Amino acid sequence: MMMRKWWYAAVGWTILIAALCWTPRGVVNKVGDETRLFEIPNFDKLVHAGLFVVFAFLWLKAAPSPKRFLPIILGGLALTVVTELGQLTAFVNRDARLDDGLFDMLGVFLGGWIYKQWVRIEERRSPQVATTAVSEV
Repeated sequence: MMMRKWWYAAVGWTILIAALCWTPRGVVNKVGDETRLFEIPNFDKLVHAGLFVVFAFLWLKAAPSPKRFLPIILGGLALTVVTELGQLTAFVNRDARLDDGLFDMLGVFLGGWIYKQWVRIEERRSPQVATTAVSEV
């Protein structure tokens, strides 16, 4: 039951990433006009990396396989390509940017690192829980 909770969270987060990346330009511009966040230099890069940090962490928690990081890296890469190419559609009408994709993948690797640190903290708190989590890595 516990893995199912993480799986639902990972799937939901993946859908959220796609929805945010495929939000049409008109909506993005309107939100940008209403908030000062978009005035922060490179704020969008932080958002891209942050979304994919959570993506990697949730999928690492959800996936039961011990050798799951490579599939999560490839899944992150696939999601990056699909979301960036989706931005080129007439409906979305946004720019596909290589640097956004690079920050997406940076987020995937950072999320993996954060997950590994989380497992180490869990090891110190509860050796039995940590043994199970480490065997899943």
